Amino acid sequence: MGAVYGKEGSPKQDSPEEEPDPNNGLLLNEFYLPPEVLAHILSYLQPILNGRRVCKVWRDIIDTVVWREKVLREVPGATTTLFQHKELKWPDFYHLWLNKPHEKNLIRNGSAEEFEHWSARPNTFGGSNGSKWKIEKKPIGCDPFPAGIKRCFVTSYDWCSAEQVINLFDCGLSPNFMKYVRPDIHIEEWYAGRFDCGFRYCLKVTLLNRFLEAVDDFVFETTGHTSAWAKVEHVFSNYDQEVSSILFHHKGKDTQFWAGHYGCKVTGAKVFVTLPGLEDKGSC
Repeated sequence: MGAVYGKEGSPKQDSPEEEPDPNNGLLLNEFYLPPEVLAHILSYLQPILNGRRVCKVWRDIIDTVVWREKVLREVPGATTTLFQHKELKWPDFYHLWLNKPHEKNLIRNGSAEEFEHWSARPNTFGGSNGSKWKIEKKPIGCDPFPAGIKRCFVTSYDWCSAEQVINLFDCGLSPNFMKYVRPDIHIEEWYAGRFDCGFRYCLKVTLLNRFLEAVDDFVFETTGHTSAWAKVEHVFSNYDQEVSSILFHHKGKDTQFWAGHYGCKVTGAKVFVTLPGLEDKGSC
């Protein structure tokens, strides 16, 4: 092979490349830790991502065994079924663990805590005239709220329409996770009319891919003249394509064109996912 010259111009003899120590990363204070023991210890490390930078052994253990242990221990509803999907990588499990979407209502402000997080088209939130949305803290002209609900949105004599887009990656559901796991997506909302006026109510929920193209949708429309609360529910399952976001759109009005807010009332909007092998619902 020949000599190699250093900075001073003096020759240095080639030396054979050293073999990496197979125990590197498994020796702590000269004590050897089996990989499964080290993985259990690292699963309690905070912040866990910093551990990946220590050495290759730690990185490989964290990317495989540690994330499995953390997800099964700390993500409600997670089962070993998730790890049958070999296409899922550590970032998919990291986002699932970080956000824990199973225990959350992915709709923000589903029960009329002011008007935040909803987009009205046209802008019909607030105000005193009869064409805009209103919030009731006590339901007027209808039965008491369902258990756990304290407010509702109220519509008027013309269509009051509002929508919300849920970015699933922001919620902890990566594109890879949605493509291969395809968790069931549950939607629900309460609606009611008044004893003295008819109403119309429409709910449309659309699953969108990353190009914002519709993958699947659910539409519910009804006309009524009742003061009782009813709940509309639907479950999306076995959808054919990757789902990246969800468009939740609802609208309503009265049927008698009365000035004021005599149209349908809506509240308790929810969107949540259930992981494979589990059926219980996420909390609000």
